[in-house]
Amino acid sequence: MKIYHKKNFKFGLWALFLAALNLALSLVRGNFDWKDGALAALLLLLGGAGIIRSLSLKWSRADRLEEQDERNQLVKLKSRSQAYHISQFAFLAAELVLIAWGKTTGQETLIYAGMGLMAAFFISLIADFFTWVYYDEHT
Repeated sequence: MKIYHKKNFKFGLWALFLAALNLALSLVRGNFDWKDGALAALLLLLGGAGIIRSLSLKWSRADRLEEQDERNQLVKLKSRSQAYHISQFAFLAAELVLIAWGKTTGQETLIYAGMGLMAAFFISLIADFFTWVYYDEHT
């Protein structure tokens, strides 16, 4: 048995581990319901499919070809860029709302939460600047 696609194999093992962990914790706590069963079944199916695809040479080649397709890489790049911009806007909006709400109600915890989001926004701006400098120099 040879593993042809290690990334899919690791994903499959991780999904199976999460399914087993979910089942074990819900049984130990004694509150197993249909949601836990559905989640565990979904994780088992995803994990099993990932492991089976990683062990098949034909399916592994198809997965690698799909990963290396230029259009898929461009779509992934654009979606990550848009997600980054959306998260930056969400940090900025949430920090402003929390700080204003904390000032009007006098709750310092809301102000501190807003300042934490302000720090996350600032870190994202710094990361944006340094990645722009790097890619400007190396492109």
